[in-house]
Amino acid sequence: MGAKIGAKSAGLSDGQAQSERIGFGALAVATLLVALVYGGTLVWLFLADNRLAGEPVVRLALAVEETVETPVADETDVNADDDIAATVPEISDELSDEEQALVDAARRLEESTIAEDVASQVRIVGAESVSGGDTLRDTAPPIVLPPVPDPALVENSAQGPLPKIAPDGRRPYQVYARPVPAGTPATRRVAIVVSGMGISESATAHAIETLPPEVTLSFAPYGPNLQDWISKARAAGHEVLLELPMEPFGYPQNDPGPYTLLTSLSPEENLTRLEWLMSRFTGYAGVMNYQGARFTTSVVAVEAMIGTLKARGLFYVDNGASARSVAPQLARDAGMPVVLATRIIDPVQNPQVIATSLDVLEEVAADGVAIGVASGFPVTVDAVAKWAATLGERNFVLVPVTAVAN
Repeated sequence: MGAKIGAKSAGLSDGQAQSERIGFGALAVATLLVALVYGGTLVWLFLADNRLAGEPVVRLALAVEETVETPVADETDVNADDDIAATVPEISDELSDEEQALVDAARRLEESTIAEDVASQVRIVGAESVSGGDTLRDTAPPIVLPPVPDPALVENSAQGPLPKIAPDGRRPYQVYARPVPAGTPATRRVAIVVSGMGISESATAHAIETLPPEVTLSFAPYGPNLQDWISKARAAGHEVLLELPMEPFGYPQNDPGPYTLLTSLSPEENLTRLEWLMSRFTGYAGVMNYQGARFTTSVVAVEAMIGTLKARGLFYVDNGASARSVAPQLARDAGMPVVLATRIIDPVQNPQVIATSLDVLEEVAADGVAIGVASGFPVTVDAVAKWAATLGERNFVLVPVTAVAN
């Protein structure tokens, strides 16, 4: 009995020993695998730190002539070709076809990089002219508008500076207008007025910089730093107008703003308001109504306004929003230059509506002239700028609104 028990004990010990040997062997294998993985990872990390690791590398031994840099007295005397030549070394004639191809590729890359750097420093602001089908005219110098105000056209009042006719007979309508180049066709003319300028700084700056200079800009009387904006607009070639807030239907629930001209006021009271509005800035050639569907139906109110504007040498633009406006006819009767707009370009801010309006202007201008009035929203400004750039291709000419007054 004891022998059997001993034998069993001995057999159990042998099994345990065999199990221990198997476990040790598996552990050794696992340890080896871990070491291999860890070592491989270290090798990969080492290679990955080299940008050329794992990639075929061609090393060229190029014969380069030794060059000596010479100081340049004036950087403006160095052109782009000289810069390219200085950055690509002289190459010997003993290159294989493959090596020469690599050198040529490097030279082209250097040239394109310099060209991109030069282009990135060029900023196009608007266009010099879109008249006659040319976006940019190289043959004619750009039209430069004189700074404002002209002292002879300013009357100092308690309200502020007011426009007036100069002692020599010059009128703001003529002096502050953007000239039309000689030889511009009398027909197929399109004029655009962009309104609401001076309220939003970003929108005003965008319009001044984006629109071609033939586009007339109309400024509201309520914005800050208006005279600065007028100077910037004219420096970019744009003639400017003053917007006059006038009584709409539904006033005062629908209120255009302070000093609105009203049918309920006497001519004297409206004159006081009109002078306040006209004194907000100087340099405008004329005025345009802002709203005014009710005011422009009153013969008495409009006649008094027209008389004052004519006496100060201005002209009048009716934005065409109200078919019942008597202002255009009363201005003609008074012998005052006047413009009646053909169409509001963007009654809603919709690209398709804007595109349709511009097409209509071309249809009207095919037999004479057309005038469009637009808001200063960026979507409209961008659409007008894009359209104007191709206007000459269809034998139309863009002109300032003063050029179509009669």
